[in-house]
Amino acid sequence: MFSYTPGMADPLIVGARTLLVAAVAGTLWFLFASPRHLGPFTAPRGRQVGIYLLCVVTEFALIAFGTGRLTSTGNLELQPALIALVVGLHFIPFAWAFKERMFYTLGGILAVLGTVGLLIGTQSSALGAAVASGLVMSLILLAYSLGMFAPRLKDTARP
Repeated sequence: MFSYTPGMADPLIVGARTLLVAAVAGTLWFLFASPRHLGPFTAPRGRQVGIYLLCVVTEFALIAFGTGRLTSTGNLELQPALIALVVGLHFIPFAWAFKERMFYTLGGILAVLGTVGLLIGTQSSALGAAVASGLVMSLILLAYSLGMFAPRLKDTARP
């Protein structure tokens, strides 16, 4: 997000950067210093690692292909929105592979933001999609670290 918000003169940029840093700091705090229940940990297995690798390779390929298309049509300034769209799409299979519903939310919102930035088709919309994606991602990860996506603990006090 910082690379898409140069300078510090605009109060909106300062606010967005401050919110991002606070969300990242909060996430780190709640994951490591004051952890919450996030559900049982299961180490990734071969199939999950394979899906992860396939998604990452596909992500890079789609960004390269999309960047080539944007360049050939004279619209390279839309690349930040393209990246937001592709990054969002690459998270969606993780929800299924890792049985982690947070990835549906994260991937879906980022994909929508990227798509909107591309459809509006201006440099401002593309930069806005990228900045909004960075903020949304940090806030969703903060919500995750607070246990908001964790499966509910079963009440063991009741028979």
